[in-house]
Amino acid sequence: MTNSTPPAPMQHATLKNGVAESESKTPAHGGGTQRDYFPDFGSSTNVLILLVVSCIAAVMLSLARDYSDTGFMADLGKTSMLVMWLALSSAGVLALLRSRLVTLPVPWSTSLALLLVLATTVLCSELVYRFVEIFAQRSLLDPAGMFPTERWLFISRNSGIALLVTGVVLRYFYVTHQWRANVEKEAESRIAALQARIRPHFLFNSMNTIASLTRSDAAAAERAVEDLADLLRASLNKPGESVSLEEEFEVARVYQRMEEQRLGERLTVDWQVDELPLDTRIPSLTIQPLLENAIYHGIEPLADGGVITVVGETSDDGLTITVTNPVAPDSQQRGSNGHQLALDNIRQRLELAYGNSARMEIRSAADYFRVLVGFPLAV
Repeated sequence: MTNSTPPAPMQHATLKNGVAESESKTPAHGGGTQRDYFPDFGSSTNVLILLVVSCIAAVMLSLARDYSDTGFMADLGKTSMLVMWLALSSAGVLALLRSRLVTLPVPWSTSLALLLVLATTVLCSELVYRFVEIFAQRSLLDPAGMFPTERWLFISRNSGIALLVTGVVLRYFYVTHQWRANVEKEAESRIAALQARIRPHFLFNSMNTIASLTRSDAAAAERAVEDLADLLRASLNKPGESVSLEEEFEVARVYQRMEEQRLGERLTVDWQVDELPLDTRIPSLTIQPLLENAIYHGIEPLADGGVITVVGETSDDGLTITVTNPVAPDSQQRGSNGHQLALDNIRQRLELAYGNSARMEIRSAADYFRVLVGFPLAV
């Protein structure tokens, strides 16, 4: 279906009294607090990291010992088996108690985690020692070839190594969390700066529209002021905040209605977006600037105006929105600096919000100019 006319004045369910009712979800990441650093040892990624660290620790322990009697590979095998058992047992305990640990301040959660690892290591070491002792009594193996014959030496050594490795692992996760949080804050600051550059330009063009209407149609100018108030309230989202496609389309269509007050029949917008999942969230003020540029650089220079087409499509990779506008002859075209700045602004905001998951393509020909933006399907 196509819709070439804007909807009725802002009475849509997603906008109430001109204010977007969103869940304030961010498209990128949530930095979280320092407590959030505590890893989930139940996740496959963290288990893999733990196993890699355990293997490295086992190799270092085997290299540091005298393995002339048993051979390096035999010593490495028994050490790896013990270290991985201790690591996975400790990880299981921490995974079970993670919901409690993340509620504590960082020093407390770290200290408690170390104590849990210590207790788990002591218990497991005691079980291993008893197991070896029972088999030795039955002459099934030689404990001297397996582990130290001194019980407390065996337990204390394992405990010390476990505390050292756990401290290194927790420090790694903490530093990684802090680095990620700093990157996210920097990205949010850049998004805020880019979004702040859009609003004055948007307001300037809207005020020009209202100024031109005050001389020709006072009633239309009044409606335009009301629309501008709705647009400003709907667009004053927190920097970096996302909105649903439905809300973004509402903002763009209200802007369309304002421009139709000024351009009249010269402006027609063909909306082909009915098949899109309207609850998908995108950075705010993404589609409206594309429509604004299409009107300013495509429709206004043409004496007879033209049709702007907004087409939305979905695929397995996500969704795309294409805005196509006619192009005036070279002699009637306006400067492209502002046009290019707006497109660069949108491109940067998409990169910050989605990384490589988003794309933006620009195609131009003698009779049309087209911008395609793609988003991942995130609700």
